[in-house]
Amino acid sequence: MNKRIPIILGIILVCFAVWLLATSNKTVRSIIGRLDNLGYDVQLRARVLTENLPPSSPVAIIDIDDNSLKVEGHWPWPRTKLAALVNELQNQGAAVIAFDMFFPEKEPNIAETLLQELTKKNLANPVVTNVLKKSEPVFDEDSTFAKSLADNQAVLSIGFLPRNQTENQLPPPILTLSPPDRAQLGIIRANGYIVSIPVLQQSAKGAGFINIYADGDGIVRRSPLVMEYNGGIYPALSLQAVMLFLGENISLVTPRYDKGKVLEGIKLGSYTIPTDANGQVLIPFIGRSYTFPYYSATDVLHNKIPKDALAGKILFVGTSATGLGDLQPTSIQSPFPGVEIQATLVNGMLQNSFSFVPAWTQGANFILTILFGLIAACLFPYLGPRTLGIIIVLFPAALLFINNWIWIKTGLVLSLLMPAMLTLFLALLNILYGYLFETRRREQLKEMFGQYVPAKHIDEMLKTKSNYALRGEDREMSVLFADIRNFTAISEGMSASELVEMLNTFFTPMTEIIFKHRGTIDKYVGDLIMAFWGAPLKDKSHARHAIESALEMQEKLHELRPLLAKHQWPDIHIGIGINSGMMSVGDMGSRFRRNYTVLGDSVNLASRVEGLTKFYGVNIIVTEFTQENQKRFVFRKLDQVRVKGKKKGISIYEVVCPNLKLTPEIAAELEMYHKALELYFQQQWDAAYELMSQLKNRYPDKKIYDIYIQRINEFKQHPVPSDWDGVYAHSTK
Repeated sequence: MNKRIPIILGIILVCFAVWLLATSNKTVRSIIGRLDNLGYDVQLRARVLTENLPPSSPVAIIDIDDNSLKVEGHWPWPRTKLAALVNELQNQGAAVIAFDMFFPEKEPNIAETLLQELTKKNLANPVVTNVLKKSEPVFDEDSTFAKSLADNQAVLSIGFLPRNQTENQLPPPILTLSPPDRAQLGIIRANGYIVSIPVLQQSAKGAGFINIYADGDGIVRRSPLVMEYNGGIYPALSLQAVMLFLGENISLVTPRYDKGKVLEGIKLGSYTIPTDANGQVLIPFIGRSYTFPYYSATDVLHNKIPKDALAGKILFVGTSATGLGDLQPTSIQSPFPGVEIQATLVNGMLQNSFSFVPAWTQGANFILTILFGLIAACLFPYLGPRTLGIIIVLFPAALLFINNWIWIKTGLVLSLLMPAMLTLFLALLNILYGYLFETRRREQLKEMFGQYVPAKHIDEMLKTKSNYALRGEDREMSVLFADIRNFTAISEGMSASELVEMLNTFFTPMTEIIFKHRGTIDKYVGDLIMAFWGAPLKDKSHARHAIESALEMQEKLHELRPLLAKHQWPDIHIGIGINSGMMSVGDMGSRFRRNYTVLGDSVNLASRVEGLTKFYGVNIIVTEFTQENQKRFVFRKLDQVRVKGKKKGISIYEVVCPNLKLTPEIAAELEMYHKALELYFQQQWDAAYELMSQLKNRYPDKKIYDIYIQRINEFKQHPVPSDWDGVYAHSTK
């Protein structure tokens, strides 16, 4: 069955999706943006409505509600009443009091107003005038309110305007931008402002703006934490309240890229709040409206709230009264109280719970779309309609789950809508094509594909929670090289088809053994197998598993010999070298072809020691780094060597057998051998020679004894230098 047509159609669909992401067409960008926002809203609601709310909050809201207006009188209240409210909040232990409102006009002074009216009607006389002038301070409610603000940790609001209009005097900025920074940074700029009258603003401990901007669809998802006016940086009301609460200042995180500086966050003490380039944050909603505790202002004035309910908290004074409430359409609920948005921002700063969308997420979305799309385009034609139907049902849920998991664990918000939609469309395309054009050989192709997949290994990876990334990283691992000896001579007497069949017969069980012991096949190079342990699955026992694989591979080779003889193929012997150490592992190669592989000196050393198996006449050689702390196996120290390309000598060992298979005969031989080896390194040539000769007579087939006998004879004739360290240098690979 020809798979070319659905693959080509799938690639065309992938190209169309890429164009949708890359195009500058405003209509397309608007549609994509709204779909992304919709996906974000769905995930936000699913997350917020299924999470448990915190048992307590460092924030509370003092609500000038309908009941407060009914009891205390219509709005605006006299500023003496607001002063009484502030003083009562102080008595209740408030840490910071933030007014989600401003007071741009002076409160009329009754004495001053009465004097003006009497003067205007020529009814004033010196006595009345003197009395009224002396009474003016008594009725100066602004001063009373100002004193209460000055005596407390109070913060007032700023309203920034898009038009060139100013009212009252703006307080000093908390930061000032240089002209180059002002030109490069994309912080939202204001052209005008409204603030409280000077006597109140100067008495407060700070001021912050309460501006919030909706997205293109009219929904509030973000809020600026800083804004700029004439080069000065001003904080949001929430940020100013937290700065006052913590006693910390802020700085802007503005790393430099090719196009200049970009705002990426706001550093508050030791904590960095992630922002976008405009200084906005995603509002960290924790629930629907009235999630935070609300206390009626009239109840506060009359001391009707629970004791210590406000102690140590940041309090926002706002209003939900009919006709006065600041209500916003948000992604979690519409309408949503504006004052609770400020409280939500404060809670996010104190709980370090901000989500963020870094600049690279657009590129990540682009790459994920291409990756998912190409994989689906090339893989889906080989899947049956039932499997594709399951993918259509489960894939969006899986993406939602993965995205939500990443969001919860890291705060990173990814937009996976386009990869999900593309994958679904590709699945539908292949279902349609399959029903129309392809109904044969699917099970056969599935069976053929399954022959090359290490299913158990992959299943184990899928069951774990680890992130198996292909990016390069350094890990402590073990690597194994297994090579057929005299392969050139073996291959000369065989046809190409026979050689391929024999290698497949050899590689298949060897690969199964490596998979069984948690290994990863790196590559097959002719007659050589390269495998490693410790990636992608992390494996603390990587050295043990590599040694176990090597021993079982040698045992399996004995079992294969009758099969080789049956086909009249030559007998096969393999040498295995293993080394452990730090290696670089990752997806390496070019854009044309890549391979998940390991690199580094530790890998090269394993290849070198594998080459020494023939020299020493043993089946398995491991380095001292692999042999260390391996109590389950019996080792024979072979030598201290310096392999080609290395300056430092290392000890190498033969893996004799597992401890459980150690016989008294082998134990006695090894004890005698290691005694002889110790004498050799002590330059006691005669004693070492005598023991090696005895071993040679008992075990004439073991090459290691010939090597040392020959080497001792040579050293007797040509004495070693005084600084001899026992290291033998191998000049060949």
